[in-house]
Amino acid sequence: MSCAIRTVLLGGIVSLLVGLNACGGAKNWTDPPEWVMHRPVSSSYYIGVSSASKTQYGEDANATAKKRALADMAGQIRVSIKSTSTLITTQFKGIAGQNFAEQISSASAEDLEGYEQVGTYENATDFWAYYRLSKAKYERIRNERKMARLEVAGGYWISAENARIEGRVAAALDFYIRGLEAIQEYWSELNEWNVPGGTLDLGRACHDGISRVLSDLSLQADASTLRLSFSDRYQGTLECKALFAGAPAAQIPVWSRYNRGTLPKTASLSTNSEGICTFEIGQFEQGIKSGEIRLEIRMDDLSPRLKDSPVQQLVQDLPTPSVTIPILLVTPTVHLQTVERINGRLSASSQLKNAIAQGLNTRGIQWVERAADADMFLEMEADTREAGSASGFHTAMLNASVLLKNREGRPILRQNLIDVKGVQLDWPKAHDAAYRKAQTEIEGVFLDNLIEALYQ
Repeated sequence: MSCAIRTVLLGGIVSLLVGLNACGGAKNWTDPPEWVMHRPVSSSYYIGVSSASKTQYGEDANATAKKRALADMAGQIRVSIKSTSTLITTQFKGIAGQNFAEQISSASAEDLEGYEQVGTYENATDFWAYYRLSKAKYERIRNERKMARLEVAGGYWISAENARIEGRVAAALDFYIRGLEAIQEYWSELNEWNVPGGTLDLGRACHDGISRVLSDLSLQADASTLRLSFSDRYQGTLECKALFAGAPAAQIPVWSRYNRGTLPKTASLSTNSEGICTFEIGQFEQGIKSGEIRLEIRMDDLSPRLKDSPVQQLVQDLPTPSVTIPILLVTPTVHLQTVERINGRLSASSQLKNAIAQGLNTRGIQWVERAADADMFLEMEADTREAGSASGFHTAMLNASVLLKNREGRPILRQNLIDVKGVQLDWPKAHDAAYRKAQTEIEGVFLDNLIEALYQ
C-alpha cells in the first residue's frame, strides 16, 4: 500500500473517532426560561405548566409533560367555573337533593380548544411544557357550545310538550329525558333559552315536565278489597285502569306484587286501548288468610332508557302512581253429611264426623249444620265388618269413602279409607278400635290432603 493511501485512511479513522467522541460527550443545555423557574400568573389567560421525568418516562416524557400541562390548565378552568356557577340544588331544589350539590360543570384536557403552546424546555433530567388559553376566547367557545346544546334541548322540550298534550306518555317522558341529557354538562347553571314572550330555564322546565307527567298519571282498581273464596280455590282477578289527565291511557306498563306464602308473586302488564289490564291472583300456600297486592307504574318501565342515563339520578325520587288493595281469603264453610255403620247397622255415635269437624276447625275452616249456609259439602260413608277371630282375639275391618263437593256439585276431592283394622277381645270393642284408628288417620294425613286439594 502506498504512503499516500495509508495517510488518507488514517486521517479518516481519526476524524471518525473524534466525531464519535463528540457525540458521546455532555450536551450543553440552555438556561431554563423564566416560566420554568416561576409559574406565570395572568388575569387574561388560563395557564398550564408541567414537567415529566426523562428517567421515569423515557421517550414519552415530552408527550407526558404536554398532557400534564393541559390537565393543569383544565383544573384552573374547573376552579373558575365552580366559583361562579349556580349549584344544581338551585335548579332542582328539594328534588335532586345534595347528591348534586357538588356536581358542577367541568372541563377536561380532551374538551379544550383554542389554546396555544407558549413554549417547551428540556434539560438532562426533565421535559417541560407551557400552554395558555385566553379566558375571553374560552368563554366565547364555551358559550357557543352551550347555545348549540340548548337548541337541541329546546327542540326536545317542544316535542315533549306536544306529546304530553296529546296524551303520549312514554314519548313525552323520553323527550324530556333527552332534553336533560343534552345539557348535562350545564346542569349546575341556569340554562335560559329564548321562547316567545321571554326566556325558559330548560333544565327546570324538562324536570318539571317529567314531574307533571307522573302527577297526571293515576291508577284505579275495580275493587277496594279483593275477596277470594275457598270454593274457587282462592283464585280471582283484579282489573286496573290507568288514567292520564283523567282519560284512559293505553300502553302503560303496570307492575304488580303480592305475597302468596313463601315467595312473592310479581307480574307486569300493559294497559289496552281502554287503559285497562287484568291481573290473575291465586296459588296461595296453605294457611294464608290475608295479604295485599300493590300495583305501581314505575319510572324505569315507562322509560327504559333511564337505566343507562345520568337523568336517573335526578328523577329517582319522584313519586309514581301506585295503589294497594287488601286481599281477604274468606274462611269457607263446610256442611258434613256422614253415615257411620257398625257391621251394616247405623251407629249411635258419630266418631268420624266429630274428628272431621274438629280437624276443620283447627285448620280454620268452619263447619255448619245448615246446608244453605255451606260453601262446600263433605259426604262420608263408613262401615265395619267382622274379619274373623283366633286365640280369643276378634278382628274388625273399617272402610270409608269421602267426597268433597262445591256448591255446584263439582267434586274437589275423593278419598278412601280401606281395611282399617281393629283387634280386641270381643266384637263391640273390635269395631270401636277400628273407628278409633280411622279417627287418627282422619285427623292427620287425611285432613292435610283435603286442605291441600282446596288450594290447588
